[in-house]
Amino acid sequence: MIGIKDVSPYYSSNPKIRKFIKEGRGHGAGKEYIPWVKTHEFSSKGRATRIMGVKIPRIFHLQSDNMYRAFLTFEYSSVLDIRESYPLLDVMEVIDHKDDLRFDKFVDKESREPFVITTSFLLTVKEPDGSEKYVARTVKNTSELSRKVTWEKLEIERRYWESKGISWKIITEKQLPRQLAKNIEWVRETLLEGSEGELNKEILSITLLRFLVENGGDSLKEVLRTFDKQKGLQKGTGIFLFRYLIAKKEISIDMSKAIDFSLSAQDLLKK
Repeated sequence: MIGIKDVSPYYSSNPKIRKFIKEGRGHGAGKEYIPWVKTHEFSSKGRATRIMGVKIPRIFHLQSDNMYRAFLTFEYSSVLDIRESYPLLDVMEVIDHKDDLRFDKFVDKESREPFVITTSFLLTVKEPDGSEKYVARTVKNTSELSRKVTWEKLEIERRYWESKGISWKIITEKQLPRQLAKNIEWVRETLLEGSEGELNKEILSITLLRFLVENGGDSLKEVLRTFDKQKGLQKGTGIFLFRYLIAKKEISIDMSKAIDFSLSAQDLLKK
């Protein structure tokens, strides 16, 4: 991938960009990556979110609700690394045929200094054979796709990643179900360090898993309530451990639907 020394002169003459590069923005991987744009530095049309990663322990800066939902989906999947707001700092060198690209649309109106083009996410994914590859994904609301300037930026991104030999696609809210994101958000909290308090969630979750199997004919709500009483646990512990089992993928449910606690445990776990 790109290194700091590879930054195009097209960008490096800008003092702000030089400052960001010195800070290491857009470089590194895993917990060492620093996004090009941080949430406090821009005006967002949606809710900007700062969130601690579970798979990669660092703060992620997400510029919209759609980016947040995409992040949750990526993190819950088999994606190995997530780099948000990835800057195309060598764009002028990478794209061979760019005479028809409207870079002039992406400059400061007063100084005429160019803005850095970014892609929402650069992901590292594992292939079935165990190898790793990069994929790039740009998150847009469908309402933005009616604007010509949006497509002009997307075409720059498309040609950049094509030149790099990296798969690039657009994701809209239509590919980001709200219920799925809500469920992931609900279970992932149990993976965060310190979320369990003084509980030994590793051991107790295994105990709950056996309890669910043994009492599968009862409603999930009743099973979890009974578990707390029989084990002498604080009210709500069973629900916390149930969430943890889902987050760890020890049990599987249909995450695209709202969880119905009135269903029997065995029926819910079949879905």
